[in-house]
Amino acid sequence: MKTSLVTIPALTAALLLVVGSAHGVEFTKSELARLDSGKSVTKPLPTSRQNGFYGGTGWAIVDAPVEVVWEAIQDWESYPAIFPHTVAVRELSRKNDRLLVRLALGHRLVTCIYHVDVTRDPRKRMLSFRLVPSLPHDIEETRGYWRLFPQQDGRTLVAYVVAAKVPMGLINLMGAELERKLEWGILNLPINLKRWVEGPNGDRYRRRK
Repeated sequence: MKTSLVTIPALTAALLLVVGSAHGVEFTKSELARLDSGKSVTKPLPTSRQNGFYGGTGWAIVDAPVEVVWEAIQDWESYPAIFPHTVAVRELSRKNDRLLVRLALGHRLVTCIYHVDVTRDPRKRMLSFRLVPSLPHDIEETRGYWRLFPQQDGRTLVAYVVAAKVPMGLINLMGAELERKLEWGILNLPINLKRWVEGPNGDRYRRRK
């Protein structure tokens, strides 16, 4: 069976599918139990891990108020400590709620550098991003967002939505097992954020409230 390449328009359409599901998601009883017990829930797209495309949604409940988690996801300098395989993240410029951010993501075999245009929406507690194609980039496309949902018990439901296209040259270096781990790592970023905020490092954001 012949599989067509994932084009940029197709990636955009896939992201829109994920965005729609993230706003009106319904969890199963087992998924709710996972979230309540401190575990993550991931929902990869059916086309994820095909021809260098990765996409889906990751969820976790953080035992902290939404204002605290909101501060944490904007702490660029701490990203290498929060998220595995993150080498460096640097904010290059800012104008109101628009930011230009440079990322370097590393693995023992490869390192990817790219730039994203970040838009903050404090009212929705939403931090969206998309690749800046006019600046150096080692991946073909990425876009998505963080979205925070305050809970009645004072905790925060975190959603991370992402769609990305990685060059096949990099994928061929990884192999099937590393591809699976890459997808798992991308969609499980909320659980890394949870561990960071709930640990001693989260105190810095509570003091800012």
